[in-house]
Amino acid sequence: MLTKQPNYINFDRHEIYTKEMMDLNMELISESRSNNDGFSNALYGLFDGYLYKRLEESNNPKIQKLINLINQKIK
Repeated sequence: MLTKQPNYINFDRHEIYTKEMMDLNMELISESRSNNDGFSNALYGLFDGYLYKRLEESNNPKIQKLINLINQKIK
């Protein structure tokens, strides 16, 4: 039987987020909503501790910076 892998990584945002990460996340949400690029829901998910794989596939350097900061703390 095949088990489907989740499309997210769960982490404790309260434990790992710094002020820089919080500010960057808010900036990215604002930009995403303005650009209507479809990432805003996934970016809001970070506040609940869900790192969705589609964010990791983004070409946006600011999103990649935030993802790298998160991954450094959770691995």
